[in-house]
Amino acid sequence: MEHPDLAPTADAPAFVERLARRQPLVDDVHDVLVDMLMNHAFEPGARLNIEALARALGVSPTPVREALARMEAGGLVVKEPRRSYTVAPLIGVEELRLLIDFRLIVEPAAAAAAARAVTAEQAAALRAFARTGGSGGNNDAAANRLDMLYDATFHDRVAELSGNPWLRESLGHLRSHLHMYRLYHHAQQAAATKPEHLAIAKAIAQRDPDAAAEAMRAHLTTAMRRIDDVFASGRAATLPTA
Repeated sequence: MEHPDLAPTADAPAFVERLARRQPLVDDVHDVLVDMLMNHAFEPGARLNIEALARALGVSPTPVREALARMEAGGLVVKEPRRSYTVAPLIGVEELRLLIDFRLIVEPAAAAAAARAVTAEQAAALRAFARTGGSGGNNDAAANRLDMLYDATFHDRVAELSGNPWLRESLGHLRSHLHMYRLYHHAQQAAATKPEHLAIAKAIAQRDPDAAAEAMRAHLTTAMRRIDDVFASGRAATLPTA
């Protein structure tokens, strides 16, 4: 009998099959659970029972427990005292706009600082990394997670190159990439993002602070415009308006 707290979607067997191909480690279970949450196999607010998840995935409770603890640290799930985990809620549209507004204040400045401080070796590494993204597809849950990691890692690397650890830490705590990709998880945004990352990396490599700041500003502004388009088309996840 299906556990009421698990409530997997019809796509759940595909995730289980991935684990069945090899002996699962915590990393494997973590990645599968993240893919399921990012692609809404579990809806926001759903309660996740460790024993039920372990049975559904065909693993012992231990890797599930460790994977959920890692996901809690990443903001995907919430653990209530003396209760199980629940899927973290989606943020509202206005909260997302405020996140982008904050990033528009700090990230162009970070890109400019990176352009002033970058070494030739660092610039080459940033440009090489920028070329690696944009491979996701509408029906590929794992690719969606990898696209999110690509996007988040690129922005983290720019923040690191800025030389300001406070700025980098602040951006990391926002988890804005996680929020954004949960909202438009099937919109294939990474392919559109890649050339914008390349433009930022090129300006930083050329040690042009003004161009780097403008490229970052254009990227973030366009990202918000893409999100608006996704909402208008109905491809975004259901979310509150406030």
